[in-house]
Amino acid sequence: MSDLRVLIVDDEESTVAICKFVLQRLGMEVETALNATEALDKIRQEAFDLAIIDWILPDGSGMALFRMMRERLPQLVGILITGQNVAETNREAFEAGFWAFLPKPFTIAELQANVERASAYIKAIRERERLELMISLSEIAQQIATSLELDEVLQRILQIAIQQSKADKVSIMLVDHSTSPLRLKLVAAEGLSKDLLSIEVPVGEGIAGQVALTGSPLIINAKTIQQFSTHALHHQGAGSALCLPLKVGNRVLGVLNLTRLEWGLPFSESDIRLYLVLAAQAALAIENAQLHQKVREGYIAALASFCKYAENLMPYRQGHSMRVGIYAKNLAETLGMDKREAEQMRIAALIQDLGLLRVPKEILAKPGKLTEDEWLLVRQHPIWSLELVEPPAVLTEMVEMAVKHHHERFDGKGYPEGLKGEEIPLSARLLAVADTFDALCSERPYRPSYPTEQALNEMSKLAGSQLDPDLTETFIQIVTENGNL
Repeated sequence: MSDLRVLIVDDEESTVAICKFVLQRLGMEVETALNATEALDKIRQEAFDLAIIDWILPDGSGMALFRMMRERLPQLVGILITGQNVAETNREAFEAGFWAFLPKPFTIAELQANVERASAYIKAIRERERLELMISLSEIAQQIATSLELDEVLQRILQIAIQQSKADKVSIMLVDHSTSPLRLKLVAAEGLSKDLLSIEVPVGEGIAGQVALTGSPLIINAKTIQQFSTHALHHQGAGSALCLPLKVGNRVLGVLNLTRLEWGLPFSESDIRLYLVLAAQAALAIENAQLHQKVREGYIAALASFCKYAENLMPYRQGHSMRVGIYAKNLAETLGMDKREAEQMRIAALIQDLGLLRVPKEILAKPGKLTEDEWLLVRQHPIWSLELVEPPAVLTEMVEMAVKHHHERFDGKGYPEGLKGEEIPLSARLLAVADTFDALCSERPYRPSYPTEQALNEMSKLAGSQLDPDLTETFIQIVTENGNL
């Protein structure tokens, strides 16, 4: 059975009947139009693979009609039928872009032979497109796989989907398994209003909900949209759309929505097979990122518990790392760091002082000045902190640099490497500011805690020597204006 869609344009009922009989016997889906105006209306609403057009129509030329049809459907294959001069018409037909010319009167065998050759040609073109897309998707899969950050993966999928499908709007909805009943959440989109990013759809309701429930793709156009409630289609005015399941095996992770506006090329049934390949690659990338995120969240939770345990061994430090993480994350966001980088500053704060577990308690609790040997042990704690944390899920380069160098001084007199000024990684300079503020506001064995105003005054004195002066000024301004971080 063929899945080609054919439009017959002729005002002679006998010709239409013969063509329709032959095409349906070949398993093709057939639409008919009596004139050019009707044909153009159908082309605007639906996609066709093959058009069989009479040269002379009640409202114009079949040649002119086909040229207009090709503007909307560039790959449309055409067969011209006419009773005019064969030689002259043949030349003009090919100039207009027709694939074949069929002079009247023609037999059923002649029509069928031409249609079968056209069908083979169309399928060859499709196969070539499929292979080209497969090659492209192979490269794309590698691009997507280079990141395990879910937000980054989603954005790459959006970009790739737009490039590959020539869609005007693309969105990704993922199943939220924390809700009952299950719901689809719009998590990423391109070409949609930001107001729509809060959309949630119950699985089983609307277009996307049906696709998520059944795991089967849907093509949306003027014909199919009538079976859905209008509020379910969030791309009102769209000429056509594809809603594709994001599946790994038999599990549906969500849906990928591709939308072409009313003046764009409509999606066809053949597009479903092509873009299901893209959806499959996208689903794998999303699942990998989700698994990575769960592992990382679990490790961070364990890390926070370990940090809390370590601080309970030093009562004066209880809550220190959590507070520093909040200060560092908020300062990072104020400085324009993205969400991921700001979160890494919070993680760095949890890790920064774990190495103090290797320092004898009597040294950490000593009220007086430390000896040189005692200082040597304390100065090793950033390195020891890193040795206690291995998984790359949390120990990124940014986190590693922040932890390793958060005790460097802006004047170069810090440790472990004596880096100076901007030689010190930005993440470490930022963490040092947050760490210093909380240390000043907390009680220590050798001094009482400072009130906020006194702590900020002390930080002003340290700016340029111990602390980065610009970061310190920004931090003080935030605390002064907001009362806290």
